[in-house]
Amino acid sequence: MTAPFQSSFQTFATDVPFPNILDARFTALTVRDTTENEVTLLLEVDEPFAVEVAWSLSGTALCSIGGTWWVALFIDDIDGVGTTSGQLGATKQIPVNGCQADYATTFDIPANTVSQGVYQLVVTVNHTPENDPNPNDLTENVGFAQSQPIKFTQVVKE
Repeated sequence: MTAPFQSSFQTFATDVPFPNILDARFTALTVRDTTENEVTLLLEVDEPFAVEVAWSLSGTALCSIGGTWWVALFIDDIDGVGTTSGQLGATKQIPVNGCQADYATTFDIPANTVSQGVYQLVVTVNHTPENDPNPNDLTENVGFAQSQPIKFTQVVKE
């Protein structure tokens, strides 16, 4: 099962009237039950889970990108019942490697991190230039992806 997700990604060339300079897109936003090693939209609160994120770049300016990708995962309830909100896990720093087109990272979330409820996950991908360690000095390369609803419950009967 591959869960659908919505996403958008812009680069420094998004507003340039010439195609194929630098394009970017999310290729995955997957929630995995790590206890059973399966993709799911239903999780038990007392079990760990993982959120897998991937994105891809293409275009003639691909090899001109350097620096660091900063990837963060956020959660918010959409049913008014869940009490978990904000950032989940630490922000991941993914170095840009030469002409690399495909990137991926995984957020491993411990058991009992999310309370019962229905939630939506949002991933942000930001970029800082080469030799700039400040995560607030961002370029115009930025992406957002959001999951479909994910339900966290006490017990799932098999």
